[in-house]
Amino acid sequence: MERRSKPKGSEGLTLIELAIALVILGLLLGLGANLVSMLTKRAKIVESRETVDAAVEALISYTAGNKCLTENKTQANVRKTTDAWNQPLFIRVADELLPGQCSTSNGTICDRKSTSLTVIICNDVACTSNQTIYNVAFVVASKGPNYNLQIMNGTNEIRVYAPGLQVDSFSGTYEGVPDPNRPEEFDDIVKWVTLDELRTKLGCLMQIRIINNELPYGFENKTYSATVFAEGGVPFSGSGKYKWCRQGDLPSGLSANPPTSATDCLSLPEASWGQADNVTISGTPAIGTSGSYLLTFFVKDNNTNIAQKTLVLTINP
Repeated sequence: MERRSKPKGSEGLTLIELAIALVILGLLLGLGANLVSMLTKRAKIVESRETVDAAVEALISYTAGNKCLTENKTQANVRKTTDAWNQPLFIRVADELLPGQCSTSNGTICDRKSTSLTVIICNDVACTSNQTIYNVAFVVASKGPNYNLQIMNGTNEIRVYAPGLQVDSFSGTYEGVPDPNRPEEFDDIVKWVTLDELRTKLGCLMQIRIINNELPYGFENKTYSATVFAEGGVPFSGSGKYKWCRQGDLPSGLSANPPTSATDCLSLPEASWGQADNVTISGTPAIGTSGSYLLTFFVKDNNTNIAQKTLVLTINP
C-alpha cells in the first residue's frame, strides 16, 4: 500500500501531538500558578513580620517619651495597623504599664521590676510541655496567612503555640473584626518584649553606684555636714529610693541618717538596712577625735543589686 506524504509546506501537529502539547501546557500553567501562590504567600509573611517589627519599635519609641505604654495604635503612632492580609494587628500590654497604674505618681516603667503578664510557649496542644517567659511588657501579633488569631489571650498570660499544632485558642472578636473559631495549623506571627528588655532600651537599667569619690574633711569642735549619693538601679517605693548600710565607726559627735551600721553589711538582713535617697553625716566632731576614719558604704536597690564604696573621713585638730 502506497504511503501518502504531506504536501510540501503543509507540516503541522497531529491531533495526538496537539493533545500532548495542551496537556504539557496545562501542567506548566498549574505549576506556575502554584509557584506564584507560594511566592505571594511568602512575600506577605515577610511583609507582616516587618509590620509586626515596626509596631514593636513604635511602642518602644512611645515609651521612651512617656515612660508608660498604651494599646492605642494611633496614640502610639503605629503607622501600619493591619498585616499583609488586611487584618488588625493584635497588641497586648501588661496592665501595670498602662495609664492608671503607670504614672509619675505611681511609678513609671523605669521604677518597676516586674509585671504580671507572661508568655507561655506551648509545645503541645494541651500546653503540658511549655516554656514560660515572665515579666513581659507587651505582645504584638499578626493573624498570619489563615486570617485566624490562634494565640490564647488570658487574664495574665499569652499562649503561643509551636508551628504546625492544630489549635485555635482565641475566640470572639478583636477590634470589631469577628475571629473564626477553627482549629488549624498555628501560623500567627508573634513578637514580645520583656520589661527588662524595654527598660534597657530606655536606658533605665543603669547599674546602681555610689557617686562620691571622697568625703569633705572636718575639724574638731566645728559643725560638719556631708552627703553620700547613689544613682541607677531599681528604686524602692515609699520613702527613700535605696537601702543603706555602713561599715566603720564615725568619730564621736557625728551621726548618720539612716544610721544603720554593721560589722558585715552583706550578712545583715535587708529589713534591717536603712531606707533613704542618700546618707547624710552631720554633727560636731568632739575634741580629741582628729584622725582618718575608714567608712565603707553599701547601697541596695529593689532588684537586689548592691554597690559599695570605701571613703575616708578626715577630721583635723
